[in-house]
Amino acid sequence: MISNNKKQSATSFYVSMPSFKKIGLMIFSVVTLAMPVHANEQDTGFYAGFGIANIAAEEMGQSSRENGLSLIGGYSFSKYFSAETSLFNLGDHQDLGMKGNGASLSIIGSYPVIENFSVFGELGGMSVDLEIDESKNLSYSGTDTETMQDGRDSSIYYAFGAKYKLNDWTLVFKNSLVDLDADMDIFSLQAHYNF
Repeated sequence: MISNNKKQSATSFYVSMPSFKKIGLMIFSVVTLAMPVHANEQDTGFYAGFGIANIAAEEMGQSSRENGLSLIGGYSFSKYFSAETSLFNLGDHQDLGMKGNGASLSIIGSYPVIENFSVFGELGGMSVDLEIDESKNLSYSGTDTETMQDGRDSSIYYAFGAKYKLNDWTLVFKNSLVDLDADMDIFSLQAHYNF
């Protein structure tokens, strides 16, 4: 027959055993999750650049297409993940009587297809200070229920695209979709310098 002391020590051993398993599982999980984030120096760091965009805007059946410019800054945590901010203008959409300047902040998930070439998806928020001229807006009917108004408008946006790394520069092509006062479909060509 096993004494009470032996039973207690055996019980405490079995009780403490799951905690060792939990600690081991936690360490394994942290190491596994950190592996994709750990990258060599060429995949991480700050970048800055500029871009040109072709912006198609539509509201109440009226549409307009104009060009805009952007300044971009960001940080790559790895070849899979980065965060980015930009300052931009929308161009002067005369048919909609709309122009504006704004800023955006986003996160980007990338997937390398071949060496130096990646595809990506982007999700972010955008805030634009719009100026609306009702006298030029062909969709304006003079009612109080118009959706396009002067002032700041903010929205979530998403984008997808591709990028090609060439030494210290990265060339980026992306398509962004955003619903501000007008629905916008933005095609951008950007050049980023990697520090």
